[in-house]
Amino acid sequence: MAQKSNTQSADTISIDDEEGRPERPSDRSRRVAEARASFRDIRLPYPRQDELVAALDELRLTGLLTKGKPQGGVRLIAETGSGKTIGAERFKTYVEAAEEHDPRSKPIVIATIDGSGTTRSIPASILKAMEVPRPEQGTEPVLWMRAVDALRRSETQLLIIDEFNRAARRPTMSSAIATALRDLMDQGVAPLAFLATEEARDVFRRSPDLAGRLDAPVTMNPLDWLVEEDRDLFTDFLAGLDDAIVERGVLRVSSGLAEPGLARLLCEASNGNIRQISHIVETAMAAIVRRGDDAISRDDLSVAVDEWSIPNQCISYNPFEAAQHGRP
Repeated sequence: MAQKSNTQSADTISIDDEEGRPERPSDRSRRVAEARASFRDIRLPYPRQDELVAALDELRLTGLLTKGKPQGGVRLIAETGSGKTIGAERFKTYVEAAEEHDPRSKPIVIATIDGSGTTRSIPASILKAMEVPRPEQGTEPVLWMRAVDALRRSETQLLIIDEFNRAARRPTMSSAIATALRDLMDQGVAPLAFLATEEARDVFRRSPDLAGRLDAPVTMNPLDWLVEEDRDLFTDFLAGLDDAIVERGVLRVSSGLAEPGLARLLCEASNGNIRQISHIVETAMAAIVRRGDDAISRDDLSVAVDEWSIPNQCISYNPFEAAQHGRP
């Protein structure tokens, strides 16, 4: 019986099956798609997210002890891809699994502000997150009444407003949005957590009444290779990602992503950003699965930076190529 082998022509790379027949393009596409889907299902512990989870739980528990009274809040301002939303989703899963709740209740609600950034979009986003029918039906006051009623009926313990930076897109409306959310806290409906990028600082600056009601901000800065703690976090994350890829059968053997020299270049290429490193590794992994190779190489990661990071304007140069040519 013929062994599985790789064959290469001028315009394509294919994998022969055990009978020596070239793999069909549709089969290869499905194989790569399944590998990408499996990769994206990987969930790894990340201490920076643990800090966010702890802060959200403190806020939630304080709200339960002061139910019916004006509620507090917290903000996390960090760059896109730092793990804010995944951390919030982890917290939601943790609360729902750790305690018994009425099936009709929604203890944690994560409402993502839509791109319009209007005052009307806030209650509509809350209703949508709570799966209330026709979440955009009604005038703005009616939408707010519906949202408050839904939060109370669902016994919501914490309302998380994701992408709050979008409120800054319309400066004339941002103060009104902040005031409406402050009123929600003052009515004792639920404590609020705001997840946002740097743009949101302007909203809080223009709304001191809201900012003054919030606890100390939670931080989730990019990882810095020159800081020992950050370096350890980054290499641990890479090691976990490498192991998970093999455990899921996506690749056959470990790629050594946490090897110090490789990890340093990956940290530089990704700007210490968890989402960016995940995209770089996924891009390289997809190329490997497409070719039928066993593991990701340094050259594969370099190509991934050229194909994903630079076109997406995450970085203007390739650290792998710079290192190869002896540039700092």
